[in-house]
Amino acid sequence: MAQLHSLFLATAASLLLASPALAADELRALVGATVFDGTGADPIPDAVVLMQGDHIEAVGPRGRVRIPGKAIVEDHSGRFIVPGLIDSHVHFFQTAGLYTRPDVVDLNALRPYATDQAHAHASLDATFARTLASGVTAVVDVGGPFWNFELRQHARDSAVAPRVAVAGPLISTVSRPQLDLGDPPIIQADSPEHARELVQAQLAHDPDLVKFWFIMDPELGIAPGLPILRAVLDEAHSAGVRVAVHATQLETARAAVQAGADLLVHSIDDSSVDPTFLDLLLEHDTVVSGTIVVYEGYAEVLSGELDLMPVEQRLGDPWVMHGWDELALADLDDEARSANQARVDRLRGRQPVMAANLAAMHAAGIPVAAGTDAGNIGTLHGPSIHRELALMAEAGMSNRDVLLAATRDAARVFAQAPQLGTLEKGKLADMLILDADPLEDLANLQHIHRIVLGGESLDPAVLAPPSASEIVQRQVEAYGARDLEAFLATYAPDAALYRHPSGELIAQGHQAMRETYSTMFEASPQLKIHIQQRTAIGAFVIDLELVAGMRGGEPVRAVAIYQVDEGLIQNVWFLPKGD
Repeated sequence: MAQLHSLFLATAASLLLASPALAADELRALVGATVFDGTGADPIPDAVVLMQGDHIEAVGPRGRVRIPGKAIVEDHSGRFIVPGLIDSHVHFFQTAGLYTRPDVVDLNALRPYATDQAHAHASLDATFARTLASGVTAVVDVGGPFWNFELRQHARDSAVAPRVAVAGPLISTVSRPQLDLGDPPIIQADSPEHARELVQAQLAHDPDLVKFWFIMDPELGIAPGLPILRAVLDEAHSAGVRVAVHATQLETARAAVQAGADLLVHSIDDSSVDPTFLDLLLEHDTVVSGTIVVYEGYAEVLSGELDLMPVEQRLGDPWVMHGWDELALADLDDEARSANQARVDRLRGRQPVMAANLAAMHAAGIPVAAGTDAGNIGTLHGPSIHRELALMAEAGMSNRDVLLAATRDAARVFAQAPQLGTLEKGKLADMLILDADPLEDLANLQHIHRIVLGGESLDPAVLAPPSASEIVQRQVEAYGARDLEAFLATYAPDAALYRHPSGELIAQGHQAMRETYSTMFEASPQLKIHIQQRTAIGAFVIDLELVAGMRGGEPVRAVAIYQVDEGLIQNVWFLPKGD
């Protein structure tokens, strides 16, 4: 971790140099934007957000907030400012990769689980950067190995990382030995006394919360788990620490709330919630995280039927996403394949129940927090929050209420007395400056002009530079639109285009490319391009293309190999299909 930390500090320094750094007492005023402060109040047009150091000094209409003469003023007229998004349920020990849950699907014969764990550790800073670039300024890691406490400190020491709250190992009613590589993320409590010992072990690390994994015994029901749950609650509450409970079944969730659980970290997936349960949640003021997206993520990857949002394609971990299709390489017998299909069918059947129950809880006035369960197979750290928010809206929540769930209400999972989640005097200056109105369309939360974290302005394009695939895709789209300037903007000034295997140089440099492609674009008003297959390997992107309408001729199939360096295409080799 020490070596990783040093490398990250160097990267963080360059990121901060790209934006104005603030002295501890420096004043900065963001003016002209429409502000949604996350309190539930109406948006404030032509607003002022006054920050001093890492805290908010004032928020309000321009005419009512005095801007001191020494303040640095930034005009954001036409933009929108909202609190930074909070993902109330993640697991950093999981990568979202195909191999990250061998207790769900064991693919160790294809790639060892230890490889996945090594990637989780080595890529932590990149994961932090992708999370921030997605607009997520705070996360709650709801349980993992004792490494979680080191991870939290690393985030606190890092110049560029979301705020991180953590729990230690999940205290569980069941065992998961497949995940134990010496620092297990899930530990079965054999008795109430053992459960108290497990809580005490975490209390030594000052956890933000303790997590209990309440899995009902298929034969004995909830009875064996109740004494263990009560012991966990008593021991944690005696130390002033909240308890989050994984209880996806109505019976376990009801028992958890009755016993005093502070948080339910999933919606209910096995039956519809009833009025008595809703009243119980209201009585105890229990916060519920949604995690609708996690079922979709598992089902898509395990079925091989991926349907990613553009923001996931852009900001997801490439190492993880490239490995998703490797399930086809696994030597699964008929029984394993049947079990996998049954799992997919079960998840797809339960997701609508989970979504409907979340909407019912919200409609009843229960605080609902946006959470993804990121890290599980198919649920990416960072951008998956946007799919979760879309699913919450599809379930029936208004855009306004979804945004509150991802800010104000998710902050209640992060901390008992949160200093984030709303834009108010004295709160931490964590916010997103957007180019479009998120109340009109939640997808506009993806159009981030700047991320403000503790008063520091971060450029999402610097946090997570576009991948080679994204650069090539921009080029493809500009080509199809016959937009010559946008097309050339994706190429290095001295880029070279070749025919392969002859090595013939077609054009080199912007001027030569301009002459070649301006003529082609003018002569091809019906130009269309379709990417039939794409493979990305490091700096290289290989596209199987179908180009129609080129100078009015027949469709042409070709293979293009792009080499991308420092965000621009440096070389291209064209191969006619069949050569």
